[in-house]
Amino acid sequence: MELSQETQFDTDTTMNQPPHEQFVSLLARHHSLIRGFIGTLLPHQTDADDVFQQTCLVLWRKWDTFDDTQSFTSWACGIAFYEVKNFQRVQSRDRHYFSDEILSLIAAQQSTSLPEAEHRQRALQNCIQKLDVESRKLIQDCYQGSHSIKEVAEQTGRSCEALYKKLSRLRLKLMDCMQQTLHSAEMGS
Repeated sequence: MELSQETQFDTDTTMNQPPHEQFVSLLARHHSLIRGFIGTLLPHQTDADDVFQQTCLVLWRKWDTFDDTQSFTSWACGIAFYEVKNFQRVQSRDRHYFSDEILSLIAAQQSTSLPEAEHRQRALQNCIQKLDVESRKLIQDCYQGSHSIKEVAEQTGRSCEALYKKLSRLRLKLMDCMQQTLHSAEMGS
């Protein structure tokens, strides 16, 4: 049986780790995709955050049933789907939630795009790693941290306008890198 790229990458990077470290490593690597999947199924961010937290607990409880020849993200999103359904059943008196049929359609659509999203996320991470240290730190501070643009500008001694221009140039550089990376991967397939 041939493993998917994601599964092979996950297997290679977690192979020699104890089971609890494997779980933490895989969850850390794929949490944004799982959280994003849940976010597409629930209209309110706080609800999605609650369901994501519950999903993480269920994933941990069911970790010993995970088949490491399968995609961690697909397994986790399958569990997340049922956690969303359970959450909606409890919250069913609120008419702002999707019906089971709509929820299933959205989940099916999201599930088919997971491998592509994972591939794009890996390409982005690789492109970020290619940036110089200062640019990488700037990207992390502005997009992954909890600081406002104004705070980052003050910390780096730049004006907000100069920081926005720098970020715009970095986004273009990352976009070019990703397009080249993804195009190269397509040509190699």
